[in-house]
Amino acid sequence: MRSRLLEMAGRRPLTLAVAVTLLWHLVLFAVEDLLPPLAPGWFPDLGAAVVNVVLAALTLAVIGGLGWWREAALAWRWPDRSWWLLLPLLAEGLLHLVDGLTGSRTALAGAAVTMLAVGVAEESLSRGLVQRLLSPVGPGRAAVGVGVLFGLGHLLSGLWFGRPLDDVAFQVVNTAAFGFCLAAVRWHVGTIWPLAGLHALVNFSSINSPGALPDVVQVLVVVLLVAYGWWLLRLLDRRGGPGLTVGGGAAAPPGPTRPRGRRRPARAATAPPDRP
Repeated sequence: MRSRLLEMAGRRPLTLAVAVTLLWHLVLFAVEDLLPPLAPGWFPDLGAAVVNVVLAALTLAVIGGLGWWREAALAWRWPDRSWWLLLPLLAEGLLHLVDGLTGSRTALAGAAVTMLAVGVAEESLSRGLVQRLLSPVGPGRAAVGVGVLFGLGHLLSGLWFGRPLDDVAFQVVNTAAFGFCLAAVRWHVGTIWPLAGLHALVNFSSINSPGALPDVVQVLVVVLLVAYGWWLLRLLDRRGGPGLTVGGGAAAPPGPTRPRGRRRPARAATAPPDRP
């Protein structure tokens, strides 16, 4: 089975990436439906947290089983100069905190844990497994493919959880731009773990903000995410591109392995249904 998957990954990377994304979301919906309601007063988002922990564990197990831990950027790399490229994404997360946070300490603590689980689950899938699968098509096309599939995954989630269609439409565009930019950053930093943290921060700050950013600001953020991702890919070209894996696909270069009013651009596929 493993050898067949590896062979297909080399011959039809896009087909396999689409199939993996669809299967991941089907498992997400199945786990969500099978779990009993979990919303105790001490952890209102417990159900969503458990779902994402399960999805993260399954994704990491698949990557480990394929022997792609390093190729899928799951190996830890200590911070270096490439981490400065994370600052614009950090700024986006902080932008949503301008008006502060809403909710009790208990609710906010639970939301922080849940969003961290979401960050690990979605980054291990999108910037980990899917980006590795798409690496044979080249860094630029892979980043675009990762972004598109990330947006379409949120389309599936939005429709499944019954969110308003206009919010879903905006979220698809928003998450596609976000996913594309994260994929471009991932080629530089060579590990998904800081991306998981930033992903969690953006989700946490946007969902728990007392009000969404003005529409014009949200549109500007999308444009800037795409522009920044494009610039990062151009920078990658000037630096000679990412390193090559043993199998010939593009991967991050080796490094040290020591230890909204109406619309909110939250990018959590499994946020509780009563949240946008």
